[in-house]
Amino acid sequence: MYQELTQRFSDLLNLKQPPIGLSFVETIPDHVEHIGSRVPSACTFWRLAEKGVFYAVAEDHQECPIGMMTMGFTMPETEQQRAQDLVQTMANVQYFSPAEVAALPVVTTPHSSIVYGRLDQLPVAADVVLCIIDTQQAMLVAEAMGNTNWLRQGGQSAFGRPTCAVIPRAMQTGLTSMSFGCIGARTYTGLTPSELVLSLPGGEFAGLVERLSTIVKANNALAPFHLGQKARFSA
Repeated sequence: MYQELTQRFSDLLNLKQPPIGLSFVETIPDHVEHIGSRVPSACTFWRLAEKGVFYAVAEDHQECPIGMMTMGFTMPETEQQRAQDLVQTMANVQYFSPAEVAALPVVTTPHSSIVYGRLDQLPVAADVVLCIIDTQQAMLVAEAMGNTNWLRQGGQSAFGRPTCAVIPRAMQTGLTSMSFGCIGARTYTGLTPSELVLSLPGGEFAGLVERLSTIVKANNALAPFHLGQKARFSA
């Protein structure tokens, strides 16, 4: 479904890892297997998805109260106290306030499961495309989306905590979002200091690839000028 677009996207950005897709579904597609084990965080599924396709249910997300919330799953009463304790700890260290937690975007699409997987292997339409990119790649994406255009107001939408909130935000707004990577996501996914997380609605992916093609060509055309200008002033 996304093989050609994914290849072009990866080639244009020289990605180190493949983009993944998330589909919020009520019915599991044929031949997609359950993850079969719980993980320490919702974002851990992103790294696992780079290796294949699987689905996960609410119970699989229970070790991550914040991720469970942003992914739109109802938290069992037995887990609610643990979630409240986590929020209180965040508040105590002045990291996060209860009021801010209440304002987090959450997935509202009806679903009982999430299908995660490499985008080029995803058997269903992706609600969200997610990819780990570096700052140079982020600049190309921002240019392609027009978010660096001084004639437009708003600029690039970029967030920090929690990183997983960019998924429901992309779904709700229809816009590309980036997260600088919260301490949790950096711990669980192994983000390097120069990497961040890109999230965009699945329906916007093809358009982004087309615009990226133009922007990458433009950057390549300008590179010789800047290299020559630098060389003129080199000792």
